[in-house]
Amino acid sequence: MSIDRRILRAFSAQNGFPLEPHLLVLALMGSKSHGTYMPPDEPDGIDDVDLMGFVVPPLEYHLGLPRWHHWVYKHEELDVVLYSLDKAFRLLLKGNPNIVGVLWLRDEDYVHCHPAFHLLRERRDLFSSQAASDAFTGYAAAQLKQMQAFNLERIADYEAMTRTIEAKGSVRLVLEADSAQTKHLSALWQIPAETLLDFKKLHRQHFSSYMGAKRKALVRRFQYDVKNAAHLIRLLRMGTEFLETGRLKVFREEDAEELKQIKRGGWTLEQVKAEARRLFDGIGEARARSPLPAEPDAEAANALLMNLHRRILGLGA
Repeated sequence: MSIDRRILRAFSAQNGFPLEPHLLVLALMGSKSHGTYMPPDEPDGIDDVDLMGFVVPPLEYHLGLPRWHHWVYKHEELDVVLYSLDKAFRLLLKGNPNIVGVLWLRDEDYVHCHPAFHLLRERRDLFSSQAASDAFTGYAAAQLKQMQAFNLERIADYEAMTRTIEAKGSVRLVLEADSAQTKHLSALWQIPAETLLDFKKLHRQHFSSYMGAKRKALVRRFQYDVKNAAHLIRLLRMGTEFLETGRLKVFREEDAEELKQIKRGGWTLEQVKAEARRLFDGIGEARARSPLPAEPDAEAANALLMNLHRRILGLGA
């Protein structure tokens, strides 16, 4: 697999250094890695192509004043998030489900791997601990909240704000504006700044996907966000398995079809809530009997991070 040229061009243009020499890993994530991808030619297919990676920026970003921490790129079907390796390690130590998942993928899900990445993957157990329970339940709780918040009322709010903004100017200007520019647009168009900020937040949470229109249609049909529901159930199941076994099953061999059924609206809202309640209880029980250590090995992780930095920056092992 090769890196999409759109990603390489955009990264270099926006960050001032080339991606490939500094890229530790780039991997397919999201529905592609879970085995639940529904392509756009399916009537209810609303999935992006999610990619995540870790980057070791050039030496001047470690020794000088500038710092590079992360980069987000959304274009057409692509949804890319890249983290600096030190930021990735901090998130790994917290048990962040998405970041930890990068270390537990199938070989075919890796788009690019620097030779040093294999060392990180071999030492992935450094980051395994019971602390993952808090991370998985926290992410799942957010999905539960969003699942019910993204309802017909929120769709109506979004569409009304869109009409208000387009009557005065451009939605694109609002989405690209920083805080100072947002205040300027508010004064220029006589639209409250809070309205513009609410619009940006709603767009980021629910409508930034290139499948936003289809997702809205699904909410109208089923009265709740079926994509959030599938994430909710998957996260709780994955977290429970991880606590019980110390292994993270990113690719959902056993329940991929069931998760796709949820994404198609095959479960009622009450079914989703009932299963979520059972799983929230179960993940707490799994933590109580987990063989994993209470906390990750931060000291060993720090030594590994320094080793990887030296290797990739050519400073000697």
